[in-house]
Amino acid sequence: MARFGVEAIRYFSHARAAHVDTAGDLTYTFNRSNGLDNKLRGAGHTRAFYWANTDVWETDIRDSDQGGDDRHWVDDVDLFWIETHGNHDDAGHVVLLYDTPATEWLANSARWQLGEDWNNEWVMAYSCDTAALPTVAGLWNIFARMHIYCGAWDLMWDGITTDECGEDVGDNLVHGDTVAHAWHDGVSDWWVDNHPITVCVGDAATWNGGAIRWDLSAINRDHLWGHGTVTPDLPPARQACLLWTWTEG
Repeated sequence: MARFGVEAIRYFSHARAAHVDTAGDLTYTFNRSNGLDNKLRGAGHTRAFYWANTDVWETDIRDSDQGGDDRHWVDDVDLFWIETHGNHDDAGHVVLLYDTPATEWLANSARWQLGEDWNNEWVMAYSCDTAALPTVAGLWNIFARMHIYCGAWDLMWDGITTDECGEDVGDNLVHGDTVAHAWHDGVSDWWVDNHPITVCVGDAATWNGGAIRWDLSAINRDHLWGHGTVTPDLPPARQACLLWTWTEG
């Protein structure tokens, strides 16, 4: 079974007061994060932590070698879910907004190396624009044995019809869907178009000289622990390609 962690930020009053960002508050953040949490715990998975609002710190995901503390938080769980406002920089790195000056207001994935020494396999970020298609290669550095990054290549909507997205993702995971399908299907909506993307690395066999073997990829094979197959960790020295799939719906 899996260990998972959840972080969710709904309010951004401190960031606005500090003129860090003008982002407005969210509305259904905890509907989504609570839904995922309830589904996973109900299926017997272990919640390692659940931080909210100003208790969510940027160092939770920053690599310990970069002054962060990921080895005790994000890199100490199999699955990590975060919701906040998101974006990306010109190099394609993920940018996430926080509402506390305890560390830094903005996380930048240039300083992430997940799975490097510890545990993380999957990150799910319900945040806008964290993996724009023209610059998705900027995510390569985060894969230090991590399997799949689940983010958004454009908008992810916060509305009454998307309040069940976390619950739907969790339900998909515990019913045997692949992690990638659980994300794409779970965050889809009948009223608005969300824009999910899943990104993974592959080895030489997956690359196959440029004839991609999708059947060997984590995107096609990874399931939550206890609900199907999981690909072996892939250290940076064996990484040969970056793969991604995206949908709109």
